[in-house]
Amino acid sequence: MRLLLLLVGLTSAVMAAPPKDDPWETVAKFNAEELEEISGLAPSGKRPDIFWSHNDSGGDAALHALDLNGSFLGSVEIQDVKNKDWEDLAAFTYQGNPYLLIADTGDNKHRRNTVTLHAVPEPKPNQDGTFTNTSVRASWTLTCRYEDGPQDCEAIAVDQQGQRVLLLNKDGKASAVYTIPLFPQPKTPTLIAKKIATLPQTANAANNIVSFLKAGVLGARVTGMDFSPQGTKAVVLTYTDIRLFQRKPKEPWEQAFLKEPTTIALPTIYQPEAVCFGNDGQWIYVSSEETPTPLVRYPAPK
Repeated sequence: MRLLLLLVGLTSAVMAAPPKDDPWETVAKFNAEELEEISGLAPSGKRPDIFWSHNDSGGDAALHALDLNGSFLGSVEIQDVKNKDWEDLAAFTYQGNPYLLIADTGDNKHRRNTVTLHAVPEPKPNQDGTFTNTSVRASWTLTCRYEDGPQDCEAIAVDQQGQRVLLLNKDGKASAVYTIPLFPQPKTPTLIAKKIATLPQTANAANNIVSFLKAGVLGARVTGMDFSPQGTKAVVLTYTDIRLFQRKPKEPWEQAFLKEPTTIALPTIYQPEAVCFGNDGQWIYVSSEETPTPLVRYPAPK
């Protein structure tokens, strides 16, 4: 791994700029020390220019607010919750109000018998638009275990039409899709995450030497996922590319995820681990664990 990171660093330093027709564009770069290792990204349901993020395992139990101008707007503490291994973040609406679902689902060593997901109401800003000295409490927490044993999961998305959460494990060959209800179930304190599909084994999109090296060492390991606001598209993030799945009206995701996705190579960024659609569905945003922390975007297919 160290050799890979060295090669990626050296190669990134000497690579030419992307071609002018490259649809990827850098929106902003953040230098806030609070952004140690971004692992989740979700759009605000209140303002189109704000995104929420969080750090990886062992980081602070907080959400961080960013805007498209590259400004860090502050952190919001999640009360009575720990960041054991937060890996993804999803936005959804409940009773007309915007919520965020925090996935404490990372498990590199496959040792966690249960994992948790925390649903929190989207925080309210201060009068000046910042989020300093604020905190929220989880409205509910989902505790689940997988029907076939512990999984390392870094990708979740909320299927609002089905009132469920989809979880995608991080596998080197073909990731499996699991599902649990979005809301706690009476008399069922521990939910069972049931497998509903396995993604097709798809060739990595490698259009530069960096992604080629990553593809050889890391394979197609999934680090993030999101559904479009309309619920018709899914984007899956790997270390080398994004993969777009589309479903027809009334088609269940169980079937849509079996079809070959459209695969689009990422720009040269280090350790991409966060992806989401914008709240208008027109762009796909990706961030990574780099410092300064980049926010890049790609136009979502029609």
